[in-house]
Amino acid sequence: MLKDAPIHASLATKDLAQARSWYADKVGWEPALEPPGTLVYQVGQSFFTVYESEYAGTAKNTVMNWIVPDLRAQVARLRDRGVVFEEYDFGEIKTVGGIMDTPDGNANAWFKDADTNIVGVLQDPGAPPDGLVATMIAAADLARAKAWYADKLGFQPVQEFEDIVVNYKSGSSDFSVYKTEFAGTAKNTVGLWRFVGVRPEVDRLKGRGVVFEEYDFGPEGKTVDGVLSDEQGNVVAWFKDSEGNILGLTEDQGELAG
Repeated sequence: MLKDAPIHASLATKDLAQARSWYADKVGWEPALEPPGTLVYQVGQSFFTVYESEYAGTAKNTVMNWIVPDLRAQVARLRDRGVVFEEYDFGEIKTVGGIMDTPDGNANAWFKDADTNIVGVLQDPGAPPDGLVATMIAAADLARAKAWYADKLGFQPVQEFEDIVVNYKSGSSDFSVYKTEFAGTAKNTVGLWRFVGVRPEVDRLKGRGVVFEEYDFGPEGKTVDGVLSDEQGNVVAWFKDSEGNILGLTEDQGELAG
């Protein structure tokens, strides 16, 4: 089932080579896998995907959080490599020198990659040494989104802050649905579940009322009954949540599933 599978943040790029170079030079990350048109990165025991899309740069919200044990040390390291941190004013709290201290004694910071994808850096002293990444999903109406994820996908929160963010576990991974005025800006896939058995899961989710998208990629093929497949056995399907976020299911890299 979907909730037993890992979800990977999915970041769009207009230039895969440029994105690969940026993450290597600025963050020090190299892809674990490079399927056609895609870079798959491993951070600790978590993963995220960068892929080519004409819609790169459309997302105006945070698309991924990198959770680290020592934020200030990580910010200093990244700045030495040329990463520029954003300044935000949220009213009662704001960043100072690119870092926002939080009421729980931790801290947040944000940077943009070469395609202006916004990546958050969060401090959690309990995080593994290399940290881990979590998918961020924007919501205009958090209560509506919470109900949708429960009713349609079967997810229940592991933690929530009223009208701010709802945190979930999916398999070995984490994702958050959070309230933002920029919900709906992303025109690209923002999260991707990887597991074996996509077709039966598509049927199961259809039975729960999930509507799968139909896409025509020209020479690369098109979806049939909501599923895109090829001769190599790759299978992908996409749906939209209550907030208009595009989410995908794939089993094109079985070694990352489960």
